[in-house]
Order: sequence, then C-alpha cells, then structure tokens
Amino acid sequence: MNKLESFIYQAVKHNPRIKNLVRDVYQVLFAMMPGPAEKSVYPVTVREGFFFGFHDKIPWSANNSLLLAHGYNNLSNHEPTPDDRVDIGYFQGEKATDFKKIATTGCFNWQQGSMLQWLGSSDRFIFNDAGEGSNVARIFNTQGQAEGVLSAAVSAVDPMGNKALSYNFTRLQRYFPGYGYMHGNDPEIEEATPSSHGISVIDIQKNLSTKLFSVRDIASFHPEKSMDGAHHFLTHCLFSPSGQRFIFFHRWIKDGNFIFTRMLSSDTNGKQLHIFPTRDMVSHIAWQDDSHVLAYCRSRENKDAYIIFEDMSEVHQVIGADDFSSDGHPSFARKYPEWFITDTYPDRMRRSYLILYNILKEKRVDLGFFRQPLQYKEAVRCDLHPRWNHEGTIICFDSAHTGKRALCTMDIGNILSTGMINTF
Repeated sequence: MNKLESFIYQAVKHNPRIKNLVRDVYQVLFAMMPGPAEKSVYPVTVREGFFFGFHDKIPWSANNSLLLAHGYNNLSNHEPTPDDRVDIGYFQGEKATDFKKIATTGCFNWQQGSMLQWLGSSDRFIFNDAGEGSNVARIFNTQGQAEGVLSAAVSAVDPMGNKALSYNFTRLQRYFPGYGYMHGNDPEIEEATPSSHGISVIDIQKNLSTKLFSVRDIASFHPEKSMDGAHHFLTHCLFSPSGQRFIFFHRWIKDGNFIFTRMLSSDTNGKQLHIFPTRDMVSHIAWQDDSHVLAYCRSRENKDAYIIFEDMSEVHQVIGADDFSSDGHPSFARKYPEWFITDTYPDRMRRSYLILYNILKEKRVDLGFFRQPLQYKEAVRCDLHPRWNHEGTIICFDSAHTGKRALCTMDIGNILSTGMINTF
C-alpha cells in the first residue's frame, strides 16, 4: 500500500462493510487499466482446474515426488454448497503434471480446501469429508486404498503423522464464512461460548479423541472487555516443527461483522497455555522453529506488521518494517529458516505479489506478480498462499491469473543455498 492507501485503510479498517466497498470500487477503476496478467522471474507451471488451499501445509510427499491437490470439476466460482464435491488426489511425473484421482469430498472451501495433508513421511494422506450427521477425516494411501476414518474433521496433523487437532467446522462456517463446512452440526450454534466443543487432539492410530479445552474455557481465560456480548470460536491450529506444542486462534465476533483475534499456544495435553502479546488482530502465522512464531498482527503498540514472537515469552520483534505495508501468508523454508515466502492481497491493479524475504539480511525479493480477475474476491478469492517443498527449491501457490483458478509451481532451484537470486 502507498501512503494514501494506508491512510484510508487505517480510517476504515474497523468497519468491514465500508472497507470492502472502498476497496472494490477502487479496484474496479484500476482493473480497467491494461497490463500483463503475470510477471515472474523463474519458470511457472500452471495446472488449471486444481488448487491446494492454505499456506500452512506442505503439499509435497516426503521425497518431493508427489503433489497433493484438489480438482474442482469445473465448478463455477461460487461458495460451496452442500451438494458440491471436489476430487482428491495428487500430481506425479517429472514436472508433477499428471493427476491421479483417489477420492472425492464434500467438505471443502476455497481458502483451506479440505485440510488435505500428508501423514508424516508415509505414503498416506488425510482430508475432511461429510459423514453421517457429522464431519469426519478420511485416510487413504497413494495406491488409492482407504485406510481409516477419524470421527471428526481435522485442522492440523503433527509432523510425525501421529496426532491431529480438531475443532468445530460447522460453527466456523456460521461465524467466519468461507473457512468452515456446510455439513456437520454444532448443538450450541447460538451459544456465545459453547462448552461441548473446543479443540480436541486425536490419536490417529487409535482414532481416540480427547478434548483439550472448550470454547468457553478459552473465552474465560484472561478475558478482555471486547468479549462482552460476543460469540466465540477457535480456529487456525498449527503444530510446531517438533509437534510438542501448537498455536491456535481464539476469535470473537461482535455486532455481526467485526472480528477480534488473539493468538495462543498450548502443549498437546492442553496445558501450559500462553497468550501472545498482540492486540485485537492476528491474521496469518508460521513457525520458524520450535521457539519462534512469525505472525502478521497488531502489536500492543497498535502497529500492524510481521512480528516474530518467542513462545512462552513476551519477547517479540517487528520484521521488515520498511519492506511490508500489508498482510500476507508466510511460510518458512525448513532447511533455511532465515528465509520465508509470503504474498500480498491484490493491489489496485489486482496484482498479488510473491515475495521472498531473508530475516537476517532484512532483504525482500519480489519473485513475481499474478493479476487476479475481479470475480475472485471475498469467500471465493484466490490468494496465492505460497508453500515450500521440503528442499526449499520449489514454491507451490494458487492463482487465477489465467482467468481460471489453478495450482501453480515456481522452480527457484538452489537460490536459497547459493544466494544467487534473480530479481525483476
């Protein structure tokens, strides 16, 4: 954002309806201006008709040979209905362009898909689906054989593939549309702070679910004044690299449209809860290592920025203050934790930028931009949501710059290890 755009954003950010109206009118005017649909420094492979989902999961198998994906069967660009289904499968081959369909699911959204993810380093993967009156998680192997059904939909799986975290996706759809499912149930859907569900941990092998804490438990944990009269829910779970702790969001909505967020961490027994020093807003997160978390959020000093937090501590540091002026979806290269990849929301020209950033050198590198059509917005928007492969040599992202939602990969080779990075 430039200075004028930043000033306007600060003026309207507390009123989502006005903020969205201003943004839409502004982008419609600039979208009429001619310009390239995309520009990238490194080669990009586009797979139209497919997408992956969120930025916090690695879609590649442990040996980087298979790439998980959803195929959307030419569904129009609308919010999912209870009757819509997408394909589940993976790409294989030299350039990962040969898709093998394994199953289908009715539990998905355009932002996070079906929570499709690998189970550790095995050849098994898991995704959410609708069961008999409830949401479930199905496990398949790469040969297409069903290997189990968990009794609840999952959000995150630990790096070893042993445990999963679960919350209520039906409640999420009610209070945060575009991130939940049209299936399932919440017996306390009208309750402000339900006690029957919250976050549970599931032993995948035993299919044994244990509730760690309820929504009410978390809402009662160091409550804030803004929580009065609000409806609460829990979301965005993410395990640390060792799987010993996890992060989650506690969100509450007031007056039907304004959402507050705080970020917490916990051990896998639901103990040692920690509230990070943020204020009102946290949007996207990534573990750098077992002790540090990167989040785009509002600090207690009332500044919106990327901030590195030390878990179980009040220690935090703003990252890239002169390099970033807006939100994005970060993830770290596991072999090179000084590097993270992130993106931007569409600018005035509807261009979403793919950005590489080195924390130690405070260096930003723009790898490309991808112009998103106007019809891709709100719950059906197509954020890039960039993700690394295990070696830090290929970036996977979703984009609609060709006019159709697609799963894309950018091969950057060994630039992280050599530092030989091309720029625009």
